[in-house]
Amino acid sequence: MENTSQLFNVFVEGLARLTSYALTDKEKETVVQGFHKFHERLERMSSSSSLRQLAIESQNRNAKVSRCQHEGTSCLQNAIRGLLRTFLVGFGVKCGLEAVPHIISLRLLTRPSLLLRGFSRDTASFASFLAVLVSSYKAILCTMRHIRGEKGSDYTNSLVAGMLAGLISAKLDRSTSRRNAIALYLFSRALQYGTVWVFERWAARQQTEDDKLRSRWMKRAHSVDVVSAARRKLEREAVEEATVEPRVNWDAEWNAEIKSDTKSDWNPQTTISWSPTVEPSLETKREARRSQLVRSAIHWARSYAPAALMTFSVTVITYVMVFHVESMPTGYAHLLFKSSGFDALYPGKAALVYKAVAQKMAESVDGKLAIPNGMPTKQFVSQIPHGDTLAKAFDEHIHHNTLTCGLFHPSTTSCALGMANSFSRGFPFAMKMYVPLNIAVQLMFKRGIILKDPMSVLLKIIKSSTRSSAFFALMSTAIIQVPCVFRTMLGRDTTFAYVAGGILGGLAVLTEVQSRHIELGMYCFLRALQMAWNVGIKKGVWTNVRHGEVVLLSASMAVLMSIFQNDPTTFSLTYRSIITRVFGKN
Repeated sequence: MENTSQLFNVFVEGLARLTSYALTDKEKETVVQGFHKFHERLERMSSSSSLRQLAIESQNRNAKVSRCQHEGTSCLQNAIRGLLRTFLVGFGVKCGLEAVPHIISLRLLTRPSLLLRGFSRDTASFASFLAVLVSSYKAILCTMRHIRGEKGSDYTNSLVAGMLAGLISAKLDRSTSRRNAIALYLFSRALQYGTVWVFERWAARQQTEDDKLRSRWMKRAHSVDVVSAARRKLEREAVEEATVEPRVNWDAEWNAEIKSDTKSDWNPQTTISWSPTVEPSLETKREARRSQLVRSAIHWARSYAPAALMTFSVTVITYVMVFHVESMPTGYAHLLFKSSGFDALYPGKAALVYKAVAQKMAESVDGKLAIPNGMPTKQFVSQIPHGDTLAKAFDEHIHHNTLTCGLFHPSTTSCALGMANSFSRGFPFAMKMYVPLNIAVQLMFKRGIILKDPMSVLLKIIKSSTRSSAFFALMSTAIIQVPCVFRTMLGRDTTFAYVAGGILGGLAVLTEVQSRHIELGMYCFLRALQMAWNVGIKKGVWTNVRHGEVVLLSASMAVLMSIFQNDPTTFSLTYRSIITRVFGKN
């Protein structure tokens, strides 16, 4: 009977431990508390030591993990739970993404077996990558904290943990293209928030220096005011007594007055009055001028740097699209062509237009791609590379002055009307993209507001979707159609015309809400970075580095996790929420 009781106690202890490994992170775990109560009941009937040991571990858990700053679990449990939970979430998200196209197209109604496609080796590979990334970061961070102790900087701990976690997990994802995309995405975010982190500290240091300068100037003004007051007092007394002339040398006397007047505590917030008679020194003027320039630079950076980043990125994208269209990611090129209505003119063949333009510009000496008078555009286009395919978009009798105008707006000879047509085709496409996105955001994050005030939510969705669609249509129209304006002004095709189209396309971001500028800029910067890398490889400027994406991912993780662990407010609220859900609070 005693052996049976011992076996039962061991079984309950093992069950408690296994169950605790699968729980979510909470300060006080309901299940562990349940076992603790169950232990108290059994203690009245038996003298088991195994359950008593479990209760002691439960009571001392907070003391064990305090140095690691994660409550409710031991370091081992924290890592194992991160592994299990992230694998399940990653697997579920990947399966959901695989099913979304089938749900939208309603094919799932006729073929339910399509859901099983998500349960693949590729899905397991992606989920394993995420799970090992998160759990290894947690484990290495705890290890670093235990080894280095309380004196060790958590900046270093999280930096090393993020770097090693990236190195360990990167190769678990079998898809090279996805691995490269993740590495580039993390690099762009590390660059963004690393720059913000450095900028905030620089701005804080400049503010401190500015405060010191202001304090020195105010003290000097206060001292001069005190001296002037003492001088006026002595002069007034001298006049009243009529014994001496005013404005004589009172140095010995009013210096004593100054000492007596300045014994009281000086508070610059309440006692300082700026004297117009005080002339600051040349050094003070220079410091003040430099401080003003710094404040102006900080204001400019916070207000316009995202728009500048967007403009630069779109300009790079435009250049690559015109002269190296084969270096663009296929999906992104298709998105640009479809959003501007370009794909409707040349279904599935829009990229051939840019290949033909790039080749003809390279062959032309003066950049003048004029069509001979009296020759239909269709006939001339049929003679250029890929002309047989492109000529199908033209009417038999329409005539354009230049080849590029004909290719970019084949249905009309007016460049202005071509822009209008491009915008009118791109705006509805963008609305189809932004309306479902905004509805999904409202349903996920603001469900309570929808029930309380559905009309205001509906108006907000309409306003936001219209504004975003106008931005997207303006950007794609400017990229493709604005070069026509400069072509007309200059009388020939130049690289500058297409670069100018990219600049104006990037400035279209000013029509969007300012809070979205940085997100749009970083998305386009990521694409521009990828395209620039592809062009560099094509031209032989650099070569692909073996396992380079692993190094890039590791370095990016090191920067991001160091900032997240120590200065999480550097991240935007949305991104901080996402990364906290993935990595938890450590």
